[in-house]
Amino acid sequence: DGTGWQPPIVIGLLCSAEGCPIAVEVFPGNTSDPTTLRSALTTARERFGLTHVVFVGDRGLITDARITQDLKSDDDTADGLAWITALRAPAIRALVETDALQRSLFDQQDLGEITSDAYPGERLIACRNPLLAVERARKRVELLAATERDLAAITAAAARARRPLRGKDRIGVRVGRVLGRFKMAKHFNHTITDDGFTSRRDDAGIAAEAALDGISVIRTNVPATTLGATAVVAAYKSLAHVERAFRTMKSADLEVRPIHHRKDERIRAHVFVCLSLIHI
Repeated sequence: DGTGWQPPIVIGLLCSAEGCPIAVEVFPGNTSDPTTLRSALTTARERFGLTHVVFVGDRGLITDARITQDLKSDDDTADGLAWITALRAPAIRALVETDALQRSLFDQQDLGEITSDAYPGERLIACRNPLLAVERARKRVELLAATERDLAAITAAAARARRPLRGKDRIGVRVGRVLGRFKMAKHFNHTITDDGFTSRRDDAGIAAEAALDGISVIRTNVPATTLGATAVVAAYKSLAHVERAFRTMKSADLEVRPIHHRKDERIRAHVFVCLSLIHI
């Protein structure tokens, strides 16, 4: 809540395939998102008695560790657990570097299945969204320009004749503030000394990132006989329903915050009531 004194909480929301919220849980504020997955598994199996379920989660929730420790069995989906998630940018870049993913795949289509030895027994579905590619390119250009402008101001401050900016620590703090604001540190090489600062764009790194604009790779162990490639992609995109439910809970629609409770059971009850109002 931006207050500093109120203890944070983590809200876990479980939705149906249609995006209807069906369960909510409250965790301590220091709980990482991936570790909440085990609770969702327990809810699906014990509370709802589901024997076959496909969990769809973003790349920050269903991680390699969670797949190995919580979702994967000796016989893959024999226990009724299947999952759909997506690869992070470094993993997609690794696929490109090993030629498992080639940009020519998208010359005639925007979706296709690929294979990689790094993901045995899994399906990888590569997608390209031209509109998203254009938007990411536009955003990168704007952020690079803004970062360059503010870094140039620091260079000028260190070089001015009157009351110049001095000291590696002071200059470093200013530089860190700029790079943290625009999240463009990976695209700039810089040198900081006691009496100066210089920076330049990493053109090779920028070009490498731009080559992957609009490209995503969906990762799943759901057999093709159960869900085709298009259906898998649609299932992953259905996470937008969950995001909408979260926004409804946290925004002015229901106003989960502020929470004027301190006991765990009352906080859980408060969040549960907000979840119930989504259905209404």
